[in-house]
This record gives sequence, structure tokens and C-alpha cells, in this order.
Amino acid sequence: MTLEDYHSARDGAPAEDERSLRECLTDPSQRRSAALALVDVAERDGLADETVDALSRVVTETGGPDTRQFAVEALGLAGAGGDAIRRALGDDHEWVRAEAVVALSRAAPDDTDALRAALDDDSGWVRRNATIALGKLGAVDHDLLVDRIKTDPHPAAREYAAQFLPEVAEDTDEAVRILAALLAREPNAYVRAKAADGLGELATDRAEEALERQGLSDRSDDVRRTARVALANARGTDPEDIDIPGQGGDESAPPMAAPPGGSDAPSPADPRSGPDHDQQGRRDQHPPSGPGPAPSREYGHDGGGPR
Repeated sequence: MTLEDYHSARDGAPAEDERSLRECLTDPSQRRSAALALVDVAERDGLADETVDALSRVVTETGGPDTRQFAVEALGLAGAGGDAIRRALGDDHEWVRAEAVVALSRAAPDDTDALRAALDDDSGWVRRNATIALGKLGAVDHDLLVDRIKTDPHPAAREYAAQFLPEVAEDTDEAVRILAALLAREPNAYVRAKAADGLGELATDRAEEALERQGLSDRSDDVRRTARVALANARGTDPEDIDIPGQGGDESAPPMAAPPGGSDAPSPADPRSGPDHDQQGRRDQHPPSGPGPAPSREYGHDGGGPR
């Protein structure tokens, strides 16, 4: 589904009130736009039980992939339809499964077993959403996140594992080693930026050294800026007091130095996502929304909603 199609569907709701939209779900020609319109209704007002039942049927019986995704999103925003959402975790389409992870974190936040199971999904976007959902629910631990960083081939999953690691680090020295290796070796700039952020939070001498030696000389302007702020936070000083060597574009910046190898080194990046490329995948698709309980739009470049 292209962004143009997405906005067209959103602007072309077949009805305005919930009851009429629910009735439109029985019409194949109106089902998709009705399900999308019910996303807005659910976010604003919640949904009646009859609408939850109708959307659940769309998810499990009648909807196409786009329609199922919208129906799952609406159910999650309404905090209802848990059984249908769990069924959607096994959907054939990755965007539906990814949306189901988001929805389950809203509708059944205590079902962390199902969310953890999603970490083994074939789709990196499903694993990414599961990582965020579990992190926001406080249902991750040090070892789980370290394993994600080291082994997940999808940049977005590694990115959010790096974001949550400082919050749950049981071994600060190991967390610093992991994030320092990520900052130095990771091909994806978003992931390196999260690693820099995390090192600033951990704020040990080794973390400051990694930020100074690797972060400030990173090939990405964004990573260098992030490292500058992180280092300033760790030192309790103003970012303006920290000089960034080799100011200028990526082409003039020195290459990243490689850290020692071994068990702390992250796995190679997903070949589908080259170094510093966007990690939202196909930008012409409507991506799954970011996990609850807070709206996904807070996640900026890699949150949810249309691009």
C-alpha cells in the first residue's frame, strides 16, 4: 500500500459515525477504508463491543492484508479483541504480524510470553516491534537485549535493543563493552546513534573514551552530534564545550576504527539494509504503528503512522 493510497483511504472514509463504519465492514468495496477510519475512532473514543466483534471477524475471516492491519491497529487502540490480535500474530503478512505485536502490547500488556515469542519471528519488523513493546513494558533483561544486539540481523531490532540496554544493565562493564563495540563496528547509523546515547547514560570512564574516540569521529553527522551530547551528559558539561574533529560531511570524516573482535562484536548487518540507509524498509508502504501504550509517533524516524 503506497502512502498516496493510505492518505486517500483515510480522507475517503465511507461514513463518519462508528455504527455506520461498522456496517461498512460487511461491504468488500468499503471494508478497508472503514477499518482505517475506525482506527481514528478507536484512538479518540474507544470502540463498542459490537465494533470489536466486527473488526475481529475482519482480522480472522474476511479482510485483505491492508484491512487486517488496520483492523488489528484499531483493536489495539481500543484495548480489546485480544483473541483476534493473537491470531494475527500468525498472519501470513509481516505488516499484520508487526501491527499485532503493537496491538497486543496495548490490549493485553501482561501477555509478555506472546510478545517474547515474536522475537523469533522471521520478519525483522516484527522483532523490532517486539523489542520496543517489551522494553516499554519493562519486560526485558540484560541478557535478552545483549543477545538481540549480537545476533539479530535487522538494524531496527538492534537499534532498540541498544536503546533499552542501559536501563536494565546488570553488568555495567559488559554493557559498555557491547555498546562501544556497536558504536565502532555497526554499519547502520541509527544503531550507532543509539549506542552513543546509551554510553552517555552509563557514563563510565570507558564509555566516555568510546564516545570520544569512536563517536566524535563517526562518518555520520547525526552520530557525531549524538555522541557529542552523550559525552557532555556523561561529563556534566555543555555540548558546545566539546569539539568534534573533522567537522563536515560524511565524505570528509575519517573512517570508523574497528574494535577488537570476539564475543562483544555485533553480527553483520542485515544485507537488505546497507550502511546508514534508512531502516524503515520500503518507504512507499504504510508501516505498522509503534508499540503502545504510548502512541508510536513519539519514535520519530522509526515510529509508526504514515511517512
